[in-house]
Amino acid sequence: MIEQITIKKIATFDANGIQINDLKKVNFIYGANASGKTTVSNYLHNLEDDKYNSCSIKWKNDNQLQTLVYNKDFRERNFGKGKIAGIFTLGQATKEQKEEIEQKIVALGKLKEEGTQKRATLNTQKEVKQKLEDTFKETCWSKIYKKYENDFKEAFKGSINSKDNFKTKLLQEFANNQSSLLTIDELKEKAKTIFGEQPQHIDTISNIIFDRILEIENNEIWNKIIVGKADVDIAKLITKLNINDWVNQGRNYLREDEVCPFCQQKTITNNFKKQIEHFFDETYLNEIKSMKDLKSEYEVLTQNIINELNTIEV
Repeated sequence: MIEQITIKKIATFDANGIQINDLKKVNFIYGANASGKTTVSNYLHNLEDDKYNSCSIKWKNDNQLQTLVYNKDFRERNFGKGKIAGIFTLGQATKEQKEEIEQKIVALGKLKEEGTQKRATLNTQKEVKQKLEDTFKETCWSKIYKKYENDFKEAFKGSINSKDNFKTKLLQEFANNQSSLLTIDELKEKAKTIFGEQPQHIDTISNIIFDRILEIENNEIWNKIIVGKADVDIAKLITKLNINDWVNQGRNYLREDEVCPFCQQKTITNNFKKQIEHFFDETYLNEIKSMKDLKSEYEVLTQNIINELNTIEV
């Protein structure tokens, strides 16, 4: 039988609603029109209707019975909205029917008793299950999270705000994680790598290219003796004394006056100047310039390589 009915958020009932307690086998509910009597009977007729989500009903011993409701809505569903003419009566039951009814009543009593026993057993098992779940939850928290908190705190993040979430996370991993199992020490090492200090970014070592340096080193000019023209009178003397560079450096002074830059005497004649200029012809000058340019480029390239090597070493 029904022990309690709660009606909320439907028809004339607000969020506070009403609660009808201490119901007996026979109850009499009365009230003015539109006070909610039909709403209560309609709820009992269709307990699963979504519009009664805020309503509830409590059965004695949790034994839910089939509910039959006869009200205005029942009459309209079955006989329409017109007036019912005539009187309806039930004939007398036969002896066999009465005996069958008695048997059904006895069987129904046994079923109710069995249902009560099974519900009691079910409730006991629910309590046992809840105790086991609570024990498992506490074990997960103390034996896993607390024990390895310092090592895997970052890995546990997102599931440590409650014991229930942490337990659920472990069960999900157990059911779905197909990765190879690792030892606790292996997991600690991985955790240090993943959740430890962020690695410092180091640029890759640049590829040092020596092609141009080798090209300069192998240039044929380094195997070449650069001298002035041999058909000048003073060519033999300059070549014999191997003073090409020295004489070439003094050429700039010959253009200023007749004083020799070498002996400081007025021995420089126009003819001597012409011989000097003729000795150091364009070919000589171009080769000297080429050698100096290559030397300068070589020094720059080698210094760059030294700088790169120093950077790599740092």
